[in-house]
Amino acid sequence: MDATVTARRVLARAAVLLGGVTALGERLDLAQRQLTDYLTGAEPIPDEILLAAIDIVLEELPDSRSPAHADKLAIRPTKN
Repeated sequence: MDATVTARRVLARAAVLLGGVTALGERLDLAQRQLTDYLTGAEPIPDEILLAAIDIVLEELPDSRSPAHADKLAIRPTKN
């Protein structure tokens, strides 16, 4: 998958998690037009915007330090 497509998917996922493009724009302090340009690929997503979107997505993941989730994070050997 192309890195640009991945970046757009991360940005779109952040929008979904926050309740929409308007909420994401407010969180990132971006005008809706600029955010739409990023989401549609009309403009490249700046690194700082992408990193902020990644932070939003990561906030929704289970806390990796929590013992309740430790078993899900354990690396298990695969059978060949």
